[in-house]
Amino acid sequence: MIGAGRGSCRRHPGPVVIALSVLGLLLLAGCTTIRGLVDTENALTRAGFTHVDVNFSSNNGFDQVEVALRPKSTELPKADAEDAARVVWTTFPLRFDLLRLELLGTGGPEVTTYTYSEMAETFGARPPGLDDKELGDDVVRAGVGVAIVLAIFGLLFTVGVVLAIVLGLRASRRRRSVVPPPWPPVAR
Repeated sequence: MIGAGRGSCRRHPGPVVIALSVLGLLLLAGCTTIRGLVDTENALTRAGFTHVDVNFSSNNGFDQVEVALRPKSTELPKADAEDAARVVWTTFPLRFDLLRLELLGTGGPEVTTYTYSEMAETFGARPPGLDDKELGDDVVRAGVGVAIVLAIFGLLFTVGVVLAIVLGLRASRRRRSVVPPPWPPVAR
């Protein structure tokens, strides 16, 4: 067994690895938006759409989900748009105000928009839990989390630099204070 012998030393992950792991977990755990974008994109692909791209924008409390995709068929773009809107309505895990749907490859992009109230009227109530959080609030929460982590890293970095300078100065002073006697000794 490797490392089980006497005098073996077990390596621990460095502070950088730990810090990056914490940052990654914070971003993944705190950002429902990113998971929602990926899950919605996958759901649209499973529904038969291709070249799917899901994004969002949030401006002064107005939250918009933007979807670009190729329809399943070129004969029924309106039906495909409604089908795609239904997938977003039942998949995207945050409350939003507007869905902007762009169908690609239909003789030029065809844009259809659906307001929250239009979708509620057309598709009924959203599945439980999808409207619990606002899109804009989640983006702000993730940004604040990243800012806090970056501030902590900045502070730790500054402390490390100051500590290295202080220890370096002390070491150089010690070397100067211990001057060896001249060799060979001077005869008197």
